[in-house]
Amino acid sequence: MELALIRHTRCEIAAGTCYGQLDIPLADTATADIALTLSRVPPVDLVFSSPSRRCHTLAQALAHRDACEIRLRDELRELSFGSWEGLRWDDIPRATSDAWSSDTWNLAPPGGESESALWQRVSHVAEELLKQRETKRIAIVSHGGPLRHLRCLLTGTPASERWSWACHWGDVALIAPRESAFPSSGP
Repeated sequence: MELALIRHTRCEIAAGTCYGQLDIPLADTATADIALTLSRVPPVDLVFSSPSRRCHTLAQALAHRDACEIRLRDELRELSFGSWEGLRWDDIPRATSDAWSSDTWNLAPPGGESESALWQRVSHVAEELLKQRETKRIAIVSHGGPLRHLRCLLTGTPASERWSWACHWGDVALIAPRESAFPSSGP
């Protein structure tokens, strides 16, 4: 089995805005961005996707291209930034955001979730993917946070290395999951 981890393409949102789970539209270049991303994805047999419109649009194009099923999974949504969603990072009190950024694994933005909660959420999808052994290639269309965590879970990479993978808009990473992957649940 091979997995194609795919981050959604560029979004239409002001730079410097916190937008984790906000359902924002894709940039006006979406058609060209999606075509470019799809040109880097080999044929797939199944697509898992975050239900966010910025992911689902790409997932639909991929599923249409390869005539396969899409499975929407809430667990693939981006990290929840709670009450910070939609605010400019510059407008979030620095003391509050600095405290959170010092330990994102254990701390959550007000009303949001920690990265350890994201890890637990994404681990359910990783378990489901490992049960799909008869499927040759599966695409997962999601966001930077969940994809980084999923990559660690499926390759046995420690959570502390989750940020070592640059995951830009429209990026595609092909991985072969290890059945006994699941590293420790913390950095």
